[in-house]
Amino acid sequence: MPRRFTAASAILVMIGALLLGNAKAQGDLVVAVRADAEPASLDYHVDPFFWSSLINTFVADTLVFLHPETKQYEPFLATGWETTPDGLSWTFTLRDDVVFHDGTPFNAEAVKANIERVKAPETASTLAADLIGPIAEVNVIDEFTVQVVYSSPHPVVAHAFARIPMWSPTAFAQYGVGEFDRHLTGSGPFTLAEWVPNSHIRMVRNDAYAWGPSHKNEPGPVKLDSITFRYVGEETILGTIVTTNEANVVSELPPQFVPDYLDNPAYQLVADPVDNTGLQFMINVTRAPLDNLAVRRAIRHAVSSQVINDLAFDGLWRELYGPLNTTHPCYWDGANTAYPFDPEMARSLLDEAGWVLQGGGNVRVAQGVEGVADGTPLAITIVIIGREEMAEIVDAMLRQVGIDVTLELVPGPVQLERAQNKDFDMIMLRLRGNDGSLMSRVWKAANDRPGGWAWTGFRNDELEAVLDQLDNTLDFEGRCELARTAQQIITEYTPHLPAVDQPTYWVLNANVRDWTLGPEGNWFTVYNAYIED
Repeated sequence: MPRRFTAASAILVMIGALLLGNAKAQGDLVVAVRADAEPASLDYHVDPFFWSSLINTFVADTLVFLHPETKQYEPFLATGWETTPDGLSWTFTLRDDVVFHDGTPFNAEAVKANIERVKAPETASTLAADLIGPIAEVNVIDEFTVQVVYSSPHPVVAHAFARIPMWSPTAFAQYGVGEFDRHLTGSGPFTLAEWVPNSHIRMVRNDAYAWGPSHKNEPGPVKLDSITFRYVGEETILGTIVTTNEANVVSELPPQFVPDYLDNPAYQLVADPVDNTGLQFMINVTRAPLDNLAVRRAIRHAVSSQVINDLAFDGLWRELYGPLNTTHPCYWDGANTAYPFDPEMARSLLDEAGWVLQGGGNVRVAQGVEGVADGTPLAITIVIIGREEMAEIVDAMLRQVGIDVTLELVPGPVQLERAQNKDFDMIMLRLRGNDGSLMSRVWKAANDRPGGWAWTGFRNDELEAVLDQLDNTLDFEGRCELARTAQQIITEYTPHLPAVDQPTYWVLNANVRDWTLGPEGNWFTVYNAYIED
């Protein structure tokens, strides 16, 4: 028998909308964000980064909702769904009372069009296409029923459709992939008003909003009049902007400012744990010098996550030891002690690998290294997309053992291009998710492709067999056990360098009410939020 998930019918939603549609809006919420978090594109179908996804949640709805308190997947634009026992067929029933901001009706054809847009080569989708998985076909059963058929099991279907925004097919056909992100047209509680690059993004209340997830306490439009993301380049300004009332909320509060808001009744300080890979550097194992396991192990012994945390983040972040962070439900704790900080061990490993110091020099050179000319310096390039302070500390620690480092700061789209072309020695990566399938997304060989996240070029038959089994396991704990096995294998061959795990610190003015931290990542919701007079 198929499993069935349903929600109670929406009662009096339209009546509530009529009653509340003209209610007094309660404030303009301004969220201060670090400047390098501004997306290259606001369209999450295209842009793979967290910040575009977050912005999309305000202007678009999704089929499924991940509840911020229960962390359970619930109906949203879909009123329910059925899946066959083999996990290959998912049939969604849809709300029949939703329209996009441009008046286009939301229905099964719209869902089909959105999925096909994500999958289309011209969209050049990266994370969204990866999330929705191996869809073989999408069938419109009737106006408000759509069937999604997979070529192989995809255990994270609910997660995918809780992340993928539903856009108006009329609008994305009108503007095309290149222009649509300036004209985002969803069905969400806000509409996009303006995007001024290097300055701000402003969204205003959608007074026609008459639906919402179970988390939304009242029918009708949201209470806030607008929400603005303001991009701040100076760390000192970001750390103090709420005290000047130029912003109500700060995301990713710099750690040195955290003590200023502790036990201060004028502000709310919120710490957000995140299940993810942590901030780490993926190592390109397809070329020298990092194709050598001894060199990679030397790098692991040369770098201390605790030192990074203490020097760059005042000890307020967390140490990172393996492919997943320590709070992840699928974490393998054997990673904790696999590579203790030991610069002398690092030097010894480099000597044994044929990278030696000569003539009082500070940079090691090759001596008898296969495929490398004698005298070649031991030099690597690290590609980063922010967090220069962290990368600079890694640079300094590697130099202490004789490795010459070049840091290259690039924007997100360039990072993806460099990763796909293997034009790096080490490159920064972080993916969020609380499921063991995160391991497959980052480490399975099949995901070393355009739009994929397996960047290292690392290949291991034992690992592939484990990840194949993980991808075909529908049970959450079963996937976790396989993910732990995968972490052991990866830790042994270490084609990555764990750096540090970032909890997000938020600070809010005390008069911001019913702002809710999200269920994953540095997510938040404002379905119930308002600013108290």
